[in-house]
Amino acid sequence: MSKKILSEVILILSLSLITAILLPYQGYPKTPPELPDIDISSSPNGIVPLPDNVDDVFKIFDRYTKIYAPNGKPIHILIEKGYTDRQAVYARKILINHLTNVPHSLYGKNKTTIANAMANNRAILTLFYSEESMRSPKAQAFFKSGVNAQDLREYETILEGTKEYMDQKNPTRDASYEEIMHLVQGYGIEPAHPTLSEKLFDAFWDARAKGLYTLDYNDTFEYFICGIEAYFDLWKHDPSGDGTREGEYIPLDHSRLHALDPAMYEIVEGFLGDHWQYTAEIASEFKDTFSLTYDKNLTYTNKSQYLRRAMLTGSSNSNLTGNDKNNSLFGNSGNNLITPLGGFDVIDGGPGIDTAIFKGPRNEYIILQQDGRVIVNDINYARDGENILINIEKLQFKDKTIKIK
Repeated sequence: MSKKILSEVILILSLSLITAILLPYQGYPKTPPELPDIDISSSPNGIVPLPDNVDDVFKIFDRYTKIYAPNGKPIHILIEKGYTDRQAVYARKILINHLTNVPHSLYGKNKTTIANAMANNRAILTLFYSEESMRSPKAQAFFKSGVNAQDLREYETILEGTKEYMDQKNPTRDASYEEIMHLVQGYGIEPAHPTLSEKLFDAFWDARAKGLYTLDYNDTFEYFICGIEAYFDLWKHDPSGDGTREGEYIPLDHSRLHALDPAMYEIVEGFLGDHWQYTAEIASEFKDTFSLTYDKNLTYTNKSQYLRRAMLTGSSNSNLTGNDKNNSLFGNSGNNLITPLGGFDVIDGGPGIDTAIFKGPRNEYIILQQDGRVIVNDINYARDGENILINIEKLQFKDKTIKIK
């Protein structure tokens, strides 16, 4: 070996040794802290106090819940004081929604690998009370610890039936769909679904080239959310009045998305399907009729038309109207009027004196009673369809109301 080569080898070995000695002192992240698999089975809503035996970095949160991936590993959810339990239940539902298989779809028919990747990557959904608490020194230490986390804040978690959701002029945008999809995409889709990732990348650059998407970010995360929120009409009311989503995306609603950015339309429907998969729990303070049918005069129905399952909560004498799809509709402990409309519907009135409402006259319906259920079939199927009724005391038709014996 020549002296020159020997000198180079010695130099390389010396640099390697120095790097090995100094590496722990250069600010490189250490192994991130891990949450144990915390038992939530004792809690009726699946939310428990955060145990004391977790790493101190997690103790900015006071509660915990989770879902399990198919591989049996948890996907963790941490909850800060001030973020309500009912919001946490809702956030957990949205996470499950995003990971629910959509049969016969292009990209979402089997999300097993996505959910498993999230669990293997120790993904954590963090539910913060406010922007200020998320920026606190302890919260920043949490993020800098190297954990794979995505935040969602209390003021942007909007439940169906709340005043923020129902506001006719300026409903508050629900960011839950966005932030939780960031978690799914970052720690599930990107590492485990290359086909969808490539489709998003191709559609992203095509939208940029056509001037449909104007943000300078060279990743698909925000673009994917723009498409999702357009598909499900979260911006249909056009709060900025300029026909765009905050000036960053031109297709503002479902129809314009289909016309202007068909590649993104196909991606959203191909992964999430054409409706939300979860059961909406209408807020207990709601005291009116909540409808799943689109009505141009009711701004909130831009969003609610994509629900298929809804449940009244609390004890108010509030009401529920379905749509022409297959619905599952549930009453609360009050006296409810439930209107199923078309499709195949299952209605459970719950406690109270509940009435199912149908559009036609009594003589155009076939009524059967079987095993504690009432089956009401409209002979004009497109009008009120087929209905299985449970805990319903009255049937109201166009010409008469009858009691169920």
